[in-house]
Amino acid sequence: MDQTQTVATERTGMNARVRWGGRRWRAAASYLWVLPALALYGLFTIVPLISGIWLALLRWDGIEDAKFIGLDNFERMLRDERLREALGHNLQYAVGTVTGKIVISLGLALLLHQSLRGRAIYRTAIFLPVVMSFVVVGILWTWIYNDDFGLVNNLLRSVGLGGLAQDWLGDTQVALWSLIAVDVWKWYGLHMVIFLAGLQTIPIELYEAARLDGAGRWKQLTSITLPLLRPVMLVNVTLSLLGAMNVFDIPYVMTEGGPANSTNVVALHTYLQAFKFNRLGYGAALSYAIFLFITVIALIQLKLLSRNTSEY
Repeated sequence: MDQTQTVATERTGMNARVRWGGRRWRAAASYLWVLPALALYGLFTIVPLISGIWLALLRWDGIEDAKFIGLDNFERMLRDERLREALGHNLQYAVGTVTGKIVISLGLALLLHQSLRGRAIYRTAIFLPVVMSFVVVGILWTWIYNDDFGLVNNLLRSVGLGGLAQDWLGDTQVALWSLIAVDVWKWYGLHMVIFLAGLQTIPIELYEAARLDGAGRWKQLTSITLPLLRPVMLVNVTLSLLGAMNVFDIPYVMTEGGPANSTNVVALHTYLQAFKFNRLGYGAALSYAIFLFITVIALIQLKLLSRNTSEY
């Protein structure tokens, strides 16, 4: 009897070791599956990120020998008037795009949340610009804004408002606002979808109870819809704000910062310093400054989002 129990115990222990070994092998195999992706991420993201820190401490034009200058590139930012001007354009861009996207996308979401005929077609058409590449959008709107044959000026002339026609991308007073309009057009479909998702989470019973109490549409909007959409609103504001502070594609494709640097933004300024004027060290320093600035904004927005979410 004792021998039988000993054999059973040994067999149980062996089975446990086999199962433990099998679990360890499966866990190791799961890491092996993601190892190629991690290797590529490290090679093209982590390594450049770390090596860029050293580059930011150098004066190098990509041809001659690099010279170590310490923090001079970061100190140079404080004296860079073009950088301050570009940052002001980013702030103007942020105000225009965040306001435009939120107002238009919320209005469309409220409209398309209703039972409308062909609602799915409207939603798809509005979302279509989101999936278009920045290059296509930039070239398309450059033609639309063209002073001679552009759609905007021709439309104004056809309705008797030819006095309002102008060079939308060549006038320093309106060029940046023209780019803001393009950015709003490209992304308001995405924010509309996010608002629609938020509207679908609001219980319909709240609106039924409000109607029984005699509340009209405006009262329902201000007392039920907008308060319950606060977390979703903050998500949309965060996405819009981060995109505005990091915008590059539309100004680069449409104006390259002109005319007279009136559409130059921080990301474009960084690119031009590094690859047009061959100031690679200064461009690297600028890129890290942008990274830290956007990180701070993102952390503030996440803090606000978590605070609003905890209230519901």
